[in-house]
Amino acid sequence: MAPTMMMKSAGNGGRAAGHVRSASVPTQRNPLLTHVDDQLRALRSWTSDPGQNPLALAHVRALLCVLDELLEHSYLPLALAPADALLDGFLALADAYGSFLAALLALRGHATELRAAVRRRDAGKLASAARQQRRAAKDLAGLAAAVAKCVPAPTHAASASAASGLDVARTVARAVGDTAAASASVFLQVAALADAAAATALASSSATSPKTRLALVGGKKPAPAGEDTHRDAAARLLELEECVGELESESEKVFRSLLRTRVSLLNIHTPTI
Repeated sequence: MAPTMMMKSAGNGGRAAGHVRSASVPTQRNPLLTHVDDQLRALRSWTSDPGQNPLALAHVRALLCVLDELLEHSYLPLALAPADALLDGFLALADAYGSFLAALLALRGHATELRAAVRRRDAGKLASAARQQRRAAKDLAGLAAAVAKCVPAPTHAASASAASGLDVARTVARAVGDTAAASASVFLQVAALADAAAATALASSSATSPKTRLALVGGKKPAPAGEDTHRDAAARLLELEECVGELESESEKVFRSLLRTRVSLLNIHTPTI
């Protein structure tokens, strides 16, 4: 009987050892985290080389969409400090896009006014509208510098229990930082377009200089170069208006996505009982 008892004991020990080994196998990574990583790489690639679409917010929207899906299906608790920093990051991004939307609305108005002044060849109104547009461009550049700073501090697990949500927290932190960098790039591009359009409009004012007006009174035609400058200025301003109009719609969607993602993060941070 003794050998039999030893065999049973060995068998139990073998099963226990096998159980320990199976518990030591690392858990599979959430596939949604992989999707977020893919979107992060795509966004970083676009930010470093936007190519022919320097004002596109499609990659930002795609990232926020899959990130929100991750947070909605994540039941892992986040450490208190990282969650607070991430919530602050999304709030700062939402505030930046709120300011960006207001700036776009004002810029579209300036561009419309400036284009009308170019068309009427009103040098006084042209100069005033150009100053306003350049001031708006400067404000956008300042907003770009501010949003670029929306980068959460590195997250660290305070305990073994907090480590379960660390992977999610780090991914969300990268998403906040990369969204901030891409947004700053778009804001700067809009500022550059606005400033360039204003400069072209100011250059066209030479067509309404005293010499040109005297030539018109004398029955002479203005120089073709002046006409070309007016057409170029009007075309640039119209392009700016259309671009701003499209960006308003896209930015509104990003703004709403940021708020929705922040709510999803808040639900994880403070789950209902």
